[in-house]
Amino acid sequence: MSELDDTDVRILRLLLDDARQSYTDIGEQVDLSAPTVSNRVSRLEELGVIQGFTLDIDRSMLRVGDAVLIEIRTEPGETDALVASLTEIDAVEYVVQSFEPRVTVHAFMDDQELEALVTETLDAASVESYEIRKVSHSVWDPGIDHADLAMECVQCGKPIRGDGVSVTVEKRRYYLCCTSCESAFKEEYETLRTAAGDG
Repeated sequence: MSELDDTDVRILRLLLDDARQSYTDIGEQVDLSAPTVSNRVSRLEELGVIQGFTLDIDRSMLRVGDAVLIEIRTEPGETDALVASLTEIDAVEYVVQSFEPRVTVHAFMDDQELEALVTETLDAASVESYEIRKVSHSVWDPGIDHADLAMECVQCGKPIRGDGVSVTVEKRRYYLCCTSCESAFKEEYETLRTAAGDG
């Protein structure tokens, strides 16, 4: 199935509100049994719609430094490397990369951590300029409006319409738009597997 139905969207909204709800509680709100909710959640995980259940900590309640917003402009072609460096820093909460050579970082840092960031990461030749601002208040409220699952065929890259075709290879499921792409995918996989076995 390559489209989310109304029940899937309702389940996702309930999980966004409180991911600790039991499947029984969710089932009561969407008129499904707990095993059916579990199956739907498993399918959404398998499709990659749900990528994990995380803990949302209000860092302002902890002694972890000040909330800061850092706007960085990089030299062309250097953005990916900078993003990789920034995501390795524990104090960084999230990184947003735009199509321009620009990166926005939200972090919780004390003065020493900020100084280390400036001297070790932002003082590189790859950074054109940066601006650091302290944050007074922020709100993170992810939501879902009129959601459709936009899946692309792993073989040809075209959008999958209707149910499409799925293939499981080494415990991983791949989605394809048609049986022709399925055949081509299996053929390429077998060719690569044979070549790897010969190597």
